[in-house]
Amino acid sequence: MEETELVIVGAGPTGMFATFCAGLRDIKSITLEALDTYGGQITQLYPQKMVYDVQAIPRINATQLSKQMFEQAEMFKGRIEFSSEVTDIIPSEEGKFDVEVNGEKRYRCRAVLLCAGVGNFEPNKVGAKGEDTYSGKGVYYNIKNPEEFRNRKVLVVGGGDSAFDYAMQLFDFASSITIVQHNETLKAVEEDVETVRKNQKCSVLLNKNVEKIIGDGAAVKQAMIKDTVTGEEKVLDVDSVIIAIGYKVHPEAMKSIKLETSGRYIKVDEDYRTNVEGIYAAGDIANVKDEPKYALLAVGGAEAYIAVNSIKKYISPKSSLFGGHSSSLNL
Repeated sequence: MEETELVIVGAGPTGMFATFCAGLRDIKSITLEALDTYGGQITQLYPQKMVYDVQAIPRINATQLSKQMFEQAEMFKGRIEFSSEVTDIIPSEEGKFDVEVNGEKRYRCRAVLLCAGVGNFEPNKVGAKGEDTYSGKGVYYNIKNPEEFRNRKVLVVGGGDSAFDYAMQLFDFASSITIVQHNETLKAVEEDVETVRKNQKCSVLLNKNVEKIIGDGAAVKQAMIKDTVTGEEKVLDVDSVIIAIGYKVHPEAMKSIKLETSGRYIKVDEDYRTNVEGIYAAGDIANVKDEPKYALLAVGGAEAYIAVNSIKKYISPKSSLFGGHSSSLNL
């Protein structure tokens, strides 16, 4: 079993910045990511969206931001292991922890920092006939490359921000865009709804359910929708169906430790310590004493910084809590 000082769980934005901060404080760390790439929700849910609320970066594509975060994370050669799902954290001898990865004990460490975001997540499905058959062959749950939808007739399912975001991303690519919502309520930002409605390529249909997705075995050709009020059915000619009705969240489950939680959050104190000594949490997975939660990239980075400095003090009690300003370094 390999030994290290700190195991960071998650290579999303918070976990990547925590990896950088660990290097900044000269903490030997290994970062474990269940997915096969870095970025977490950024790369999985909105890779082509623009991000505007990161300090000193007025506007940046989410995929590019994720790449830059990864580049920063690697500055101190901290290891990041992909396809490495943490399946348990087991208290061990001398106050250490054995971290189980993919069902096998793999690492022994002094401290653990949980930056797992909302944990594992999977898209909600509409339950339409043919949905699973054409998944990846015309049925999608996000947009990773808008170019794939060029000159396609696209059906977007959902009435929230994601559905309208996807529609706007396809303005310059799709030949037509139809949004269907199962009721009369559109939860997306009013400005986005207005923008979509004004676009000549777009139409918004309310009180419509997708009943069936029809294809030729290799690709989607049509979708049957049903009016939830009148019961009337209609077949639309479409090439692609994007389902944007949210995600199921599966928080990380640890069998051998009992972390105090509040709702979906792990409860932490102002130093981002959990109720288990040596285990810390930061980012979307953590919340300080039921205070309001601001699930923003910049806030997650600040939480990672505080947590790593707390961990440094925990691992090396004689060290300073504050590691100094990075501007004094010659990297």
